[in-house]
Amino acid sequence: MNDTRAKILFVNEEQHVLKSLQQLLSNEQWDCVFVKTATEGLNYLNLNNIDIVVSDINLTEVSCLEFINDVHHKHPSVVRICLTNTPKAEKTLQSLACGKIQQIIPNPWNDQEFKDIIRSALRQIKQQKNHSIEFQKLINSVPLLPMLPKSYANIRACKTNDEIDITKMVTVISQDAAMSAILLHWANSALFGQRFHVDSIKKAIIVLGTDIVETLILSESINSAINVKLPEIKGFCFTDFKRHSMATAIISRLLVKSLLPTDFIQHDRAFIAGLLHDIGKLVAANFFSSQFEQSIALTQQDDINLIDAERKIFKTDHTELGGYIAEWWGLPPFIVNAIRWAHQPHLTPIDHDIIAATHVASQLSIIFDYGCKNNKCLPGITTEYHEKFCLNEEANEILQEETRQIILTLVQ
Repeated sequence: MNDTRAKILFVNEEQHVLKSLQQLLSNEQWDCVFVKTATEGLNYLNLNNIDIVVSDINLTEVSCLEFINDVHHKHPSVVRICLTNTPKAEKTLQSLACGKIQQIIPNPWNDQEFKDIIRSALRQIKQQKNHSIEFQKLINSVPLLPMLPKSYANIRACKTNDEIDITKMVTVISQDAAMSAILLHWANSALFGQRFHVDSIKKAIIVLGTDIVETLILSESINSAINVKLPEIKGFCFTDFKRHSMATAIISRLLVKSLLPTDFIQHDRAFIAGLLHDIGKLVAANFFSSQFEQSIALTQQDDINLIDAERKIFKTDHTELGGYIAEWWGLPPFIVNAIRWAHQPHLTPIDHDIIAATHVASQLSIIFDYGCKNNKCLPGITTEYHEKFCLNEEANEILQEETRQIILTLVQ
């Protein structure tokens, strides 16, 4: 086998299925191994490095769920996929929900969908290798990462190279009343300096710019998807989270505008970075709710900040989780870095002004009472950043009032 190629183990007792899989994958640049029983599969795993296991649901010698559970505990970095003719069976769904099975492929399968699932899993594996073993184990304890929200993908599809189909973008957005209302609210806010009333989606796109429109849609799509299934977590309020993100976006843009008055691209990037900087908290709350709740409790118990508490409880933190999923979705590097380093801006390799502004804006939004009420957050703003953004009591009061006025217009 070629050590640089992806390695996939298929376990299936039906010879004709194994033969079909061999034919399907014969032209792919993957090293595929085919065995009939769970025992053979575990023996192979004990002696060889494997990236993905694809097991049939109907194993008899050892049940598929027992086999997958063994793989989960003994080889946690291996991605576990189940091939099943009963994708909605209760046991299958339970195993998928708790992360033992990370993905299911229906049998009979669609050839292209089958390959796409494998490619998606391999991309996740490749990305994981940039992180610690503990992080890889954690990510592999949940189902495969969610794909890019469909509404955001539809908006991105309106852009081809450097050309933007505004008419198509207007059509896509207009189909979603809630999203249309959000864009119109932002476009009419004082933050974007609009003197005249914006009363159409097309005008809103022109006022906001397509990058901010994309980001607002991404943010709202994530918030909507997460909020539907978000478990109750003591110390975490979704409404406070949204207010904190909004306030951070507003303040971040105002800070960069004061630092770089004529650099309009950086103004927009600062807004985008501020709006998305804490999405890792949603990842933690959704996929690791128990550990996240324990982390919040630990901030009170040990009087430590949330990031330190998270690292004590589950060996990573919401900034690493958020940066990881932002990379997974292919978001621009400045967004990935803002999410990853917003609380440690001195570590960012690029976009120092934007990440510093996001960091300071997040702290100011807490000082201004937007979010983070029930857990201790990071230390205050350093002297370096006070000087960089010319912050003093008067400047803070002005920022606070501007932020208050803008948020008032958005929540009406």
